[in-house]
Amino acid sequence: MDRSTDLDSALRFVIARIAEQAKLSGEALSDEQLLLLNYLPSSPTTYWDPEMPVLVPKNFNLERVCALAKSAYRHDRQVNPASLDWEFALAVFTLDRHPMGGLLQAAGMKPRRPLWDQLLLIVAAFVFIGATMSLVLLAGKEPWTLFKRVELGFGYLAVLLLMYFASRRIQEWQLEKDIERFRLASQVFGTVR
Repeated sequence: MDRSTDLDSALRFVIARIAEQAKLSGEALSDEQLLLLNYLPSSPTTYWDPEMPVLVPKNFNLERVCALAKSAYRHDRQVNPASLDWEFALAVFTLDRHPMGGLLQAAGMKPRRPLWDQLLLIVAAFVFIGATMSLVLLAGKEPWTLFKRVELGFGYLAVLLLMYFASRRIQEWQLEKDIERFRLASQVFGTVR
């Protein structure tokens, strides 16, 4: 699996479909909208301060691009419901943490979650509770010394970090598996570009 090739393919597909949908709507994408599609900001450009409310102007170009992406996705789902092009693109953008994934999610796409995701969440909660209880039991009944407090704090932090990185790795593994599944489906049905 070549991630840069997948990313280029997904970007070409999404940008081409949004441009096609803009032409179908009767108004082609402006130069600013094309530039926005090709160079999406990776983080918000404004920050909200609760002490000082500020009026933030709407980004009409971004809103139009999101609306076009939503209508292109809906159109493709109506024409060919078996197509996995959009799911492939969202999985690639999510795996690479590309801002286009945020645009697709703002357009209404939701990543598919496997059924065992809920079970994994419950198992993670039990592991967390078990680790917390074992750390408390290790402390014992004798008075807590500074060394024991630091030791328990580091143990607790280590469990949290381990769970965080394990969940990130599981998510990446699932996305890679989904991309391979979409690629296999494209060979069978000829859908993913």
